[in-house]
Amino acid sequence: MFVSQSLRHALERYEAAGELWHAAAEVDPRFELAGILWRLKRGPAVLFTKLRGSGGRAVGNVLNTRGKFAAALNLPLSEVQARVVHAVEHPIEPRSVQEAPCQEVVVDHDIDLLKMFPIPTLSEFDAGPYISAGVCIAKHPDTGVRNVSINRLHIQEPAVMGTNIAPTHLHTIRKRCFELGRPLELAFVVGNHPAVLVASQCLLELGYDELRVAGGIFGEPLEVVKCRTVDLEVPAHAEIVIEAVMHPDDLAEEAPFGEFPGTYGGRKQNPRLHVKCVTHREHPILQVVSAGKHPEHLLIGGIAREATLFRDVRKTVPGTQRVFMSEGGSCRFHAVIAIKKRTEGEGKSAAFAAFASQDLLKRAIVVDEDIDIEDPYEVEWAIATRSDFERDIFVIPGAKSNNADPMAVNNTVAKMGIDATKALDAPLQRYLLPNVPAQVAQRVVQRWSEYFPDQPSPA
Repeated sequence: MFVSQSLRHALERYEAAGELWHAAAEVDPRFELAGILWRLKRGPAVLFTKLRGSGGRAVGNVLNTRGKFAAALNLPLSEVQARVVHAVEHPIEPRSVQEAPCQEVVVDHDIDLLKMFPIPTLSEFDAGPYISAGVCIAKHPDTGVRNVSINRLHIQEPAVMGTNIAPTHLHTIRKRCFELGRPLELAFVVGNHPAVLVASQCLLELGYDELRVAGGIFGEPLEVVKCRTVDLEVPAHAEIVIEAVMHPDDLAEEAPFGEFPGTYGGRKQNPRLHVKCVTHREHPILQVVSAGKHPEHLLIGGIAREATLFRDVRKTVPGTQRVFMSEGGSCRFHAVIAIKKRTEGEGKSAAFAAFASQDLLKRAIVVDEDIDIEDPYEVEWAIATRSDFERDIFVIPGAKSNNADPMAVNNTVAKMGIDATKALDAPLQRYLLPNVPAQVAQRVVQRWSEYFPDQPSPA
């Protein structure tokens, strides 16, 4: 096996690296758990084993840094984007197994989710307790192909959940099931290896099974097992699986909930889910993703979206080198794209391709390959020294977005592209960076301990 496929194995890696803390005191799942994760928002993962009103366990901050994703896969950080891009382009079909850790315990009657698991209330004005890391699996009724996403789950009754379905592939599958007069069967998988979380967020064509991408990330088939009461397969090494059905016209008020833009999703009539069965590991760990603009809420989607954005932009601009989606832009709205420019106009072409790829994206900055796209100083410097604002900045009014953007009107918004690449026909001197000769800089590094014997060498 290339890498273990369980959340527990990822936590073992974090523990070995000092990136997993154990909360020693009792913690209230209502707000207090989330408060701890916010205080450590760029810190270690936290395992909670003493939760008020529950004998269960929970974990958060599993994917609040890019470094944690690299550690979970035993990869250098610099190879993460390439691994996910390769997985998208070379997916691996899942492998079915007959027995699985996620079905060590089966509960198909007297289900009470709040008694079974320490489901938290995350934000002050949330409608109630929410499962925030539920990977949703469904099948298209015509093709039988799986679709994988993440959907918030509002616990409304002991075995009834409310959810929000954005205008995505799951919405299409739901509509088609109801056209055929069939309920929509769903499985919500909680407590996943970070590779499964990231794969679920890849923006791919309808009919593209994201569990195949998870296999590509692992470098081996993802092991899946058939559910007990619905016709779906789920990751075998997950902690918890909630099997449910959705019926037409079965709606209830759902939300507010703190969403990724850092605002609350408004209260509205949303679908209800009726739980048929719950399976889980012995002593399961409820995975929690903090709400709002917490880094984990952003990065799970950001790592995946960067990979698919890279793939799509590279189809138009083959010299595309790397893509970065910033937390300040909610890892959805803003992207920086580094290219090796061959002809004039490719900077704008890259931005147009980016907007065509992802409807939420509304600002694309295109820079040369010598710019560190994760360094906001370097990106701003590229704009300041390589952009002619009249020629290189453009705005597209009324472009397609969706209702996740708080600024969208009728699911449209203005989008801005910035070409901050060097002009190919400019004099070489225009872009020379003042510095000492390279051989002198190297000699300074080599002799640093002679200059300052008692001081460490700067990074």
